[in-house]
Amino acid sequence: MVDAATGGADEEYGTTADAAVDEALSRLAGLEDQPLRAHVSVFDAVHGALQDRLADAEG
Repeated sequence: MVDAATGGADEEYGTTADAAVDEALSRLAGLEDQPLRAHVSVFDAVHGALQDRLADAEG
């Protein structure tokens, strides 16, 4: 999740200067505690969010 104190992704992943990227990366927090089957959907969602952000940046 997004850390309210820093306004970005959890400290584990650090922050970027882009809120959309930070939000996408925050979905990875705690993934190691989830069953392996859950990883696929999380990775897919993060990948999609990052692709969308890149498309927005490219115009």
